[in-house]
Amino acid sequence: MAQYSLRHYGVSSWQLSPSMIVLHFTESDTASSARNTFANDSPNLGELPGTCAHYIVAQNGDVWQIVPTNIRCRHVIGLNDRAIGIEMVQRTYGHSSTWADQQILGRPAQIGAVLALIRSLQRRYGISSGNVIGHAMANQAPQFRDLEGWRNDHTDWQTQDALEVRRRLAAIR
Repeated sequence: MAQYSLRHYGVSSWQLSPSMIVLHFTESDTASSARNTFANDSPNLGELPGTCAHYIVAQNGDVWQIVPTNIRCRHVIGLNDRAIGIEMVQRTYGHSSTWADQQILGRPAQIGAVLALIRSLQRRYGISSGNVIGHAMANQAPQFRDLEGWRNDHTDWQTQDALEVRRRLAAIR
């Protein structure tokens, strides 16, 4: 991760001091299949380490921490040096990413666990709700930078859906 960080962020470090949270969905049916994908540590876009996320949240609300939050993880181009990644188990089944986001937002156990996890991370690291974003929002984030010129092509967690997460966070103060 230190070598990846040097190429993409200009600093040879694997350590993370999080200031953002990025929302994702797995495009898989189970937390274990997502975990297995991360555990394989296969090259992504020709580079190691492979993709990962800090947390996986199952549809029933179970939460697994996969990577400690003080370690950088490859889950979002241009923000891996500052963001915690949360993956929610959900497939699109040929539907849009917005459809998948809406499935999660409509699943009380899962979205409740996600909101509790985000709140906990916000308290621990002082992360503002404005820095809780969807993967699809990453390229437009003011903090985005990638020295290799890479850009995200993911559509998970569109702006309107991430804003709904922020609205719900505000409601549970």
